[in-house]
Amino acid sequence: MSNLRVNQTIYTEEDWIADLIKSAGNDRSVNSVKVSLKTFDIFCKTQGMTRDEMAQDYRELLKPTKDDQGDYVEPDTRTVCLSLNKFVSFMCEDHDEIITSVHPMTNYVRTFKAKAPKTVKQYFGFVKTYLRRCQNVRISLENVRDYIIFPKIRKITRQPILLSQLKEIVTYASPQRRALYYVLVSSGMRLGEGVTLTKRNFHFEENPCRIEIEADNTKTLEDRETYISSEAVEQMKHLLGDVFYHKQDCDCHGCLKEIFAITERQGLNVTYEDQVFGELRKKIGGILGQKKAEGKFTGEGFFKKYKDSVRFVVNIHSMRAYFITKASMKHGETYSHALSGHGAYLKEYNRLTQEEKAKKYLELEPDLFIQSVKTETEKVNIQEVNSLKDSMKQLQDEVERLKKYPQTA
Repeated sequence: MSNLRVNQTIYTEEDWIADLIKSAGNDRSVNSVKVSLKTFDIFCKTQGMTRDEMAQDYRELLKPTKDDQGDYVEPDTRTVCLSLNKFVSFMCEDHDEIITSVHPMTNYVRTFKAKAPKTVKQYFGFVKTYLRRCQNVRISLENVRDYIIFPKIRKITRQPILLSQLKEIVTYASPQRRALYYVLVSSGMRLGEGVTLTKRNFHFEENPCRIEIEADNTKTLEDRETYISSEAVEQMKHLLGDVFYHKQDCDCHGCLKEIFAITERQGLNVTYEDQVFGELRKKIGGILGQKKAEGKFTGEGFFKKYKDSVRFVVNIHSMRAYFITKASMKHGETYSHALSGHGAYLKEYNRLTQEEKAKKYLELEPDLFIQSVKTETEKVNIQEVNSLKDSMKQLQDEVERLKKYPQTA
C-alpha cells in the first residue's frame, strides 16, 4: 500500500492546452498545437491505430523489463524513435489519398499536403511534448539526434512587396480591409496585433497618430507604442465615422469594440484575415491577367510563389516587412525593429522622449505613403500625358493662328 499523500492525477490534453494558454497569455500557439496533434492522429490512422493506442505501444516499448535470468533489459528506445521518424517522413510528403477537409459550400476537397521543413520540426516538437507530458512517453534530445532525421530548412531570400502592388491592394480592398492594410503598412505591427485594436488604442489627437499596443496582445508580451501615417488616419476616419471623434477615455461600446475582429479569438481572426487577403490577391491577379504558378513556373505578380513552396510572395505579412525595410533605411535597424515589436530593441528606443519619437516618425512618414506617392510607371505616364497636352496646345494655337490669317490663293 502506497504511503503517498499526494494524489496521482491524470494530466490530459485539455490540461496541457490550458497551461499553454496560461503561459503564453494568448491562444496563438494553441492552433498550431491542435493541428500538430491532428496530423499525428492522421499518421497513427495510417499505421492502423489511434493516438492512444500508439502511445500505449510506446510506453510498453520503453518500460524496463527483465529477461529469463532476471536481469533488466534496456527499454526499446530505438523502435519508438524509428516510429516517430516515420511520422516526420510522413509529414514531408503529399498524401493525395488522405482527405483532410471538404468545403461545405463548394465541396472542394482538401488532401494532405507536405509540410514545410520548419513546420515539420515545430509539429514534431509539439507531439514530443504531448507524449511526454500527457502520455508519459519520454524521449531524450540525444535519442532525437540519434534517430530522427529532419528535412533541411532551406533559407529562401524573401522578396519585397512593391509600392505598385500596395496601390492595387488598397484600391480593390473593402473599406475595412483598406483601413487595416494602411495601419499595418505604416505602423509595422503584426497582423495579430492589428486585429486586437480598439478605438482607445489610437491617439488621433496627436501628430503623428500614436498607437498604444497592450502587452497581452503582443508576441513578446511587452507593451509598446508605434505610429500610423496621415493616410492611415484618413482611412480610419472614414471607417469609424462618428466614433472617430469620441474622447480618448470614452467607455462606450464603439470605443471598446475591436475594430477589425470578427471573433473573440485572436488566432481565428488572424486566420480569417489571411483567407480574406488570399481571395483579394486572387481577384487582383485575375483582373491584371497575371499567370498562376504551374509545374516549375512559380507564377507572376500576385500569383507568384517562392520556389518549391506554397507561400506567395505577396502576402498580408509582407506589409510588416515593407515597414521594417523603409524604417531601417531611414533611421537604422534598432529604430525599425523597436517600432515593429522586436523586444530586444525596445530598451534603447524607449530612452527617447515622446517628442523625439514623434519627430523621427514624421521624418519616416513620407516613405510609408501609398497613394500619395507615384511609382516610376505612373511618373512616366504623367510625363507622356503632359507631353501630349503640350502637343495638343501647340496644334490648337496653330489652328487659331490660321483662322485669324487665312491663306489666299
